[in-house]
Amino acid sequence: MAVKNFLSRCCPVCGHNPPKKNLVSTEKKAEDSNLDQLTQSWNGFFKEKILFSYACCEGCGLLYCPTFFNDEQLEKLYGQMPANMDEVPQAALRNTQYGYFNFLKQSSPLKGGFIEIGPDIGLFTEHCVREGAFDEYWLFEPNRVVKPVLEAVVHGHKSHIIHEMTDFSAVPDASVSAVVIIHVMDHLLDPVSTLTQLRTKLTSGARLLIVTHDESSLLRRIFGWRWPAFCLQHPQIYNLKSTQALLEAAGYDVVEQHKTVNHFKISFLIKHGLWALGLKVKSVPSFWNVTVGLKLGNILTIATPKQGITHGK
Repeated sequence: MAVKNFLSRCCPVCGHNPPKKNLVSTEKKAEDSNLDQLTQSWNGFFKEKILFSYACCEGCGLLYCPTFFNDEQLEKLYGQMPANMDEVPQAALRNTQYGYFNFLKQSSPLKGGFIEIGPDIGLFTEHCVREGAFDEYWLFEPNRVVKPVLEAVVHGHKSHIIHEMTDFSAVPDASVSAVVIIHVMDHLLDPVSTLTQLRTKLTSGARLLIVTHDESSLLRRIFGWRWPAFCLQHPQIYNLKSTQALLEAAGYDVVEQHKTVNHFKISFLIKHGLWALGLKVKSVPSFWNVTVGLKLGNILTIATPKQGITHGK
């Protein structure tokens, strides 16, 4: 039998000790399994549901897993993980990303240095290239397979594609006016440290845009532990209050927060809904690949570095 050696965690935002009572868990708990067993449940949406139990921090209200994979285990698991959004057409993804971009466009002059963490194939960055005037792009994407696609997106612009997610030492201090992090904060074991390091790279008045799942959403309340965002890839999931606590802990002021619109194929939504209700269908009618835009449980937050905080503090 494989050794577990899972990580025991205090709250990754405020450091509060774990509560004794779990709030969300499955009948078969990941913390009672081993890595070999969990690897079989790791890939894809439509697998038997098994979770590390989530607890609500008594200090800041963050919903997080007090027991989770350690760094070495995560590296192994992500290294063999296939793409999980194949059922969502690129046109729908681009529409969603453009909705996010519009919030940045309204809040930022789109000049200076630009960072995106986890850009994947660059669907957000391409909007910045097309409509912005950034003079340097820093794209932190661990998936080496997408490098040629990212290079094409930023072709003709000064750019750097770095296969790392949390080491920003190559970026000059106080050189970046905009940072974008879409559905990455849910995955990080130490989100405060990541955002603190990023802060030293930002100019005064810079904008940080993050998108996370919203564990206080109506869908989460309807589906309970079957909500798709509860998965083995997410050591924590935020709400409006805990997102603000995260940013304040890392030295930022929240400028604005919004519930966002995401675009999906109708068939994709129906399949997810049926699976979440316990009906394990393998396929549903295509409905001619029609897509719809709905507010389905995401939060977009724009923040700026606090004034008067010395770089590196």
